[in-house]
Amino acid sequence: MIVRPRSLLLGLLVILYLQSGAVGQNAKSPKECCFSFYTRRIPVADITQYEETHPDCPRAGVIFTTKRGPVCVDPGFKWVRRAMDIIDRRTVEGSS
Repeated sequence: MIVRPRSLLLGLLVILYLQSGAVGQNAKSPKECCFSFYTRRIPVADITQYEETHPDCPRAGVIFTTKRGPVCVDPGFKWVRRAMDIIDRRTVEGSS
């Protein structure tokens, strides 16, 4: 059986096309979602920044970056919203 260069090239192009389509489907997926939440209060002094999870995540969450690493917390808690407000104010004051 002889494989012709055109057939080989066509086959490779089809494979590349299918692979690029599979990779492109994941481009819209959220980078990080929270599937479980840390429930204890975290001192605001230990939080360096926060990020809200993407709306496509199954549950809304906030990711606090602490000195020990990222922590998922429930934005429904009052202490979480207060911490976010304090961090926002800290960021605004630091940029002035």
